[in-house]
Formats: sequence, structure tokens, C-alpha cells
Amino acid sequence: MGFAYRLEEFQRYRERVGGATYVDISRRTDPARIPGVWDNLREVVETYGPPWVVQVWTKDVRGVMAQGESLLRSLVAAGTTVTAQVTVTGLAGTVWEPAVPRDGLGHVARLADMIGGADHIKWRYDPIIPGVHDPDTFKGLAHQAAASGITRGVINVGAPPGRYVRVDRRLRALLPGWAEGMPGYDLTWRESVARELVEIASHVGISLACCAECAALGDRVQGLGQARCGDYDWFAALSGRTPDRIPFRGSRPGCGCTRYFDVGSYGHWSRCHRCAYCYAG
Repeated sequence: MGFAYRLEEFQRYRERVGGATYVDISRRTDPARIPGVWDNLREVVETYGPPWVVQVWTKDVRGVMAQGESLLRSLVAAGTTVTAQVTVTGLAGTVWEPAVPRDGLGHVARLADMIGGADHIKWRYDPIIPGVHDPDTFKGLAHQAAASGITRGVINVGAPPGRYVRVDRRLRALLPGWAEGMPGYDLTWRESVARELVEIASHVGISLACCAECAALGDRVQGLGQARCGDYDWFAALSGRTPDRIPFRGSRPGCGCTRYFDVGSYGHWSRCHRCAYCYAG
């Protein structure tokens, strides 16, 4: 898959996966801010029919409901399983996430009611930023997520220095030590943080899994699930359907997601939330 949505690519994708059609809206940008991704999803549905799963990725649930509620309702009515990855870090409205609304978990109940329950939603604490992460903030968010009925969470660390040029430019000015490679924030530090977060989350009934950037922790931290944000087993349990599982190496090393099709495109950073750590361009 390339870096921009193209309808014609869905036909090739469908030939590969058969009935296991899983569409993301979107890992590449936030559908609450970029209305065109909803047009892309609608185009896929009108051309090929409703997919097995549609997963929403957002930092702004209220914005998603404003932009896409009618389409999501029609998908649910047509038998599509709709899930959501809702990212809330406690940094909304700061230099790190300047355009993200501060009420990140405040509208989850409405979304859950529409798509089939809170078990269709995962809370993402992503990314964990060295020198910025605060366990007390995480604890407060975990309580809010649990109060909304969420029982699954995902944690991830930010990509390391040198991975993305745009991110390096921004973080060099914001994060002491970034230009030097963030010495001290190594695997041992990530493991220690992950252990603490797993313990905090477990006290409120939330099970945590990792994402690809910290996939190595899945085998090192007891109670931390493997990196499978687009989780075939979760989708199968929610939908009651088990289409053939198609081998897929994931979108990056450590990723255990099932094969997906994304209706978004990169290149919307200035129109989106303008997060300092975002690599989407």
C-alpha cells in the first residue's frame, strides 16, 4: 500500500483478503479534521459494498461524530463491525498537541452507544514522550477511560531521533537531549515505564497492549499484550465472523495487525492537529 488513498487499490486488496476486508479511517490523518476521508470511505462502500470491519482512529470523538455519524450508522446497520482507537494523552491544547480538543474522552459514551458498546473501543496513550510523560496524568486518564466502559488500552513510545526528518526538526527545539539521541531513555527505561502503566491500568480493569514502536516489550513486561491494534481475533469476536486469516507482516517491524486498507492520505499535518511528534507530514 502506498501513502495516499486510491480507490482502484481496494480491488487488489479485496482479492488478497477475501472476506476479511478491514478498512482504517485513518492511520494517516484524523477523520475528525479531514472531511475528505469520509468521502473516500463512502466511495469504497458504494463501489464494493460494506466491509467486514471499519476502524476509526482519532483524537477527537466529537469531531468524528460531526463528520461521519450518518455513514457509521449506515455501516453498522449493514452489518459492518465498527471499532475505534481513541488517542488521549493528556497533552491536548499544549505545544505537543495544539489543535487537539481537551475533552478527549468526554464523548466516548455516545460513540460506544452508536457502534455497539465500549468493547468496540480502545484507548491509546500514544506516544509516551521522554521527559514529558507523567504517570499521574496516565492514572487520571485511565480512570476516565474505565468510567466510560473501556477495558482495552494501547501504549506506544515515540519514534526515536533520526527516524523522521520533520519530527527531528520540531523536537530538537522542544525536547532537551533530542539532538543527542535522548541518552538514558533506552529499552530499560521503556520497560520500567511499561510495567508501571500496566499496573496502574490493571487497577481500573484496563488491559494494556503495546504498539509497534515498543513491540519488544510484549515479551518482557508481564501483562502487556502484543502489538495488534488491528486485531483479527478482536474483530472476529465482535463480529461473530471468522473470515480466512491472511498472512501479513504488518506496517512496520513488530506490527501484528491484520491486513488493512486505509482510506486516508498523508500530507495534512498543517490542517490536522499539528502534533509536534507527528510524522505524517
